[in-house]
Amino acid sequence: MEIIVDLFNQHSGDIDELKRMALESHLAGADWVKLQLFNSKVVWGDDSRKTLELNYKQTEEIFNYCRSMGIKIFATPFDEERLEWLTDLGVERYKIASRTVRDDTNLCDKILGRNKLTLVSTGLNNVNDFIFGHDPNIKYLFCVAEYPTFLFNKKLKDMPRVFSCGGYEGFSDHVIGFAASLKAYFNGATIIEKHFTNNLNAQNEIEKAHLCSFTPETLRQFKNIIRELEIINHE
Repeated sequence: MEIIVDLFNQHSGDIDELKRMALESHLAGADWVKLQLFNSKVVWGDDSRKTLELNYKQTEEIFNYCRSMGIKIFATPFDEERLEWLTDLGVERYKIASRTVRDDTNLCDKILGRNKLTLVSTGLNNVNDFIFGHDPNIKYLFCVAEYPTFLFNKKLKDMPRVFSCGGYEGFSDHVIGFAASLKAYFNGATIIEKHFTNNLNAQNEIEKAHLCSFTPETLRQFKNIIRELEIINHE
């Protein structure tokens, strides 16, 4: 199973914290770290998340840092300018957020036109609505787009009973704890994406994903459980 941790928006605008989170998640077992690149006013209609924005120089800095440490990194672009940043930085893959799937088909087409592996969250789509069709470069992630999501949320009942190629291949997890990710693993998911934080108590109106994030400790626990289950299931 591939584990991706989303470092946004849990860094509070601190680049050093972003680097620390990238390293700690890598040491705890993450296979990839991911950023979100956006203009607050364009995406949310105001500057409420201005402090969380990265400019090109900062984006290049964190990419160079991660690569120097052997950490695999990619990003979710929310506009064409930031997509070009990622092209300049030579990313290996992209992510399309649920919001972009719903609101910006032109950007989606441009991302998919890069012909690189692209993960697509479907939290604002109808269940089993694979809007871009099926292609070897597209992997759909089942998602409940609520931050945080509670285990009793009825939308979790729509999680695929069998994750498979040609349908959902992974789970973008916004659920508190990691029981839902374990459920996805047992159902055959090959990708888990989950936010990451160093401080669960930092939850606030702007940074809504702390409570549903991996911490270094819980990521390590999850990784160890998956490793042990794969040993048990090995034929």
